[in-house]
Order: sequence, then structure tokens, then C-alpha cells
Amino acid sequence: MLDAEKLLSDRWRHVVTKGDGTAVLPECGRPTVPGLVSERACAFYGARWMLAAIPDVIHLVHGPAGCAYFGSIVRRKSYRVFSTQLEERDIVFGAGEKLYRAVLEAVATDPGARAVLVYATCSAGLIGDDLDGICKRAARAVGRPVVPVNSPGFCGYSQAAGHDIAAGVLLEHFIGTGKAQEPIANGVNLLGEFDVMGDLREIERLLQQLGLRILCAFSGKAATTAMADAHRARLNIVHCRRTGQRLADAMQERFGTPQLKVSFFGFEETASALRSIGKFFGSAGVEEIVERGRREVEGAAPFLKKLAGKRVALFFGASRMGTMARAFAELGMEVVMIGSQFGCLEDYRDAGARVRAGTVLIDDPPEKELEEFIRKHMPHLFVGGTKEKYLATKLGVPFLVFPQETSCFAGFRGFVNLAREVAGLVGAPVWRLAGRLPEI
Repeated sequence: MLDAEKLLSDRWRHVVTKGDGTAVLPECGRPTVPGLVSERACAFYGARWMLAAIPDVIHLVHGPAGCAYFGSIVRRKSYRVFSTQLEERDIVFGAGEKLYRAVLEAVATDPGARAVLVYATCSAGLIGDDLDGICKRAARAVGRPVVPVNSPGFCGYSQAAGHDIAAGVLLEHFIGTGKAQEPIANGVNLLGEFDVMGDLREIERLLQQLGLRILCAFSGKAATTAMADAHRARLNIVHCRRTGQRLADAMQERFGTPQLKVSFFGFEETASALRSIGKFFGSAGVEEIVERGRREVEGAAPFLKKLAGKRVALFFGASRMGTMARAFAELGMEVVMIGSQFGCLEDYRDAGARVRAGTVLIDDPPEKELEEFIRKHMPHLFVGGTKEKYLATKLGVPFLVFPQETSCFAGFRGFVNLAREVAGLVGAPVWRLAGRLPEI
């Protein structure tokens, strides 16, 4: 636990320690305490996180050049974006006509695009441009959908709001718009999977062994044609609750598509996912696939010896906290902290059930709280986003970026990759030379 006297009074309930048999959860789902520098991103970036990988549309950012640059790199991948590049004159006099011309110019540059996504940023939201009306007018001119993504950064307390906005856009304009209605017997959708460093390919390989075909993965494999036929899937597989659950619930209500929440991180989670999906489809040979996977993860044995008993702190996203905690436990590591920038109670309930008594659960901590935790507990590994990387490194703690930047972590093969990378980080000789920094 962090020292109570070093926490602001408004932060006490956001930091809890799991007790023996208790279900204490941190307060979450609230705006960041005023005056603190949060690790959260904005709603605009949350929308980009969901939509960036859609390949056959134009992505047009209605805002300053900085917002376009910020939204052009998602999960370490660079995407082409267009921008209205709002300047002082546009803020004073309005930029509706500039946006309209930008849509026409973008389509002229990429005439093969099937649609245009127009993202509203804070500047566009503040000056009150009629985004919906301009998009309708532009759609008539270019002969294809021009879809507003009303995601100014201030419209939510974190990027999670942008996930919901993006899901609404997909549901209203793209999902289920195809003419064919009959279900595809072996078709599934994968919701909340963005193909980070090949994760999607490994999951797809495993599902193919069950005789299944991914029709659409939101949004690692989500061309407009794939989304149009997504309603024909027999099952929606939810891989990330925060980015996929709203889509799954809406598709179940609208199309009657059943859903399963699973994870492909760690051996046991992957095996459980295959068994659950195989049971739904009545697939034969599931245990043979799991047994082959068991033999594959034997390749991690040399790394597990190096990791046994090592302490790890996890701080990232939201919905994958619990499943990744289980994966690190399978590596033989002790999870001493688990936290998120924007987790919900269900995320923390799931994560809390998978960690030992004494584990700290923390929601939306500022850098100072993370620093205090590291100094007090000195974990052997800190896992988090890029923003936390340099803090941990300066304090002499090895750091693993997640979502990862090197290799696939999903599935049985991904578990071996995770073990290899963590063992290399924890055992790097440089850390023998690193010590605690003097107190600030």
C-alpha cells in the first residue's frame, strides 16, 4: 500500500490493497482529480485507437496539425491521415467551408476510398462547426459516406469515451450493411483485437485449427466489406471488454449474435478460450490442439527458472489486467500491483480475483504515486505504456511496454515469446549496475 499521508484525500479510495478473502475494489470511472497529471489519453485518441486500422476509408482529422500528428501513430503503427490544419483564423471565423473542401481534396487524392471518417477534435468542438451537416453535404458531392466521428478530447474523462463513440459509428454506418443475411456456419468475429505485433495472426491460426474463419476483427481486420457482413457470424468473440463489449451487446440485440468473452494471453487462458469456443461450435479435436500447445510452451521452461519468485507490477489499459496477471503468474512471477488508466469495476473485480492478498489495486494514478510505489516495492519488472517507461528505467527497474512492441504475445507461441522477453529484460546485466535514485 502507498503511504496514506502522501496521497491526496480525493485519491484514497482509488488505491486499495487486496486482503485475505476480501473484495475491496478501487474507486474508478471518475474524472481525474483536478491538478494531477493523468496518464490517460483523450477521447479523440480513443476513437483513433478503435478506427485507425480500417484500411479502405479516408481518415480526416478536423483540428490543428498537432492533433493529426498525435492521431497518426496508434499502437506504434503509422497511418496516413488528412487534416484541416485549423489555425487562429479558422478558430475565429469558423472552418466549415475549409472542412468541406478538405473532404473533396482528400477523395480526389484517394478516389478508391469507400468512405470518409471525419474526426472532431477539441478545437472543432469549441467553435461549433456543424459537423453533421457538412458531412451530409460532402457525402452528396463525393458520392460515398462521409461519417462524422464526434470525438473532441474534452467529451469524456479518458480515451474510453472515444472507444464508445467509435463503436457507435461502426454500428450506425458499417456493421451489418451487407445485403446477404444467411449466417456463415463457421464464421466468427473477433471484437477488441487490433493485431498488435501479429497477435491477430496467431489467434487466427488457432481458430483455423478449430475449423473457424474470422469474418471481421475490430479493428485489426475490419475493411468496410468485412464489417458489412459481420452480422453473418455465428459467434462474437470478445477479446478486450473495454473496446469490444459494446459492439458485442449491440450486435446481440440487433442481429441475435451470441457472444463469448475470452482471452488468448497465457497458456491456461488460451486453452480455456479454445475449449469454450470449441464447445459452442461442437468442434472435435480441441484437446489435441491444447496438447500441441502444451508442447509448444515447453519452450518457455528455461526462462521460467529465471523468473520464479520475481515481482512484477502491471499498469495498462483496462480489460486485460486480469488475464495478464494470470499469464505472469504462469511465468512464476508474483504480481504486486495491478492498475489501469480507465478500468471499470468489472475490470477490477476480474483482476482482483486473480491476484494474491497484499496486491495493490490502483486506478488512474499520477506519476508521483507510481514513483512512490516503485521506490517502496522495487519490483523486478514494471509493465505499462510508453509514458511510464522512462520513470521505471530511471528508478532502476526493467520495463516491458504493453501492448507490446516486439513480438506476438497471444496464444501458445506468444506465451513463449512473453517468457523469453521478460527473462531477457529481468536478467539484463545492466540492472546490476543500476540502483535506487536518491529521494526527491
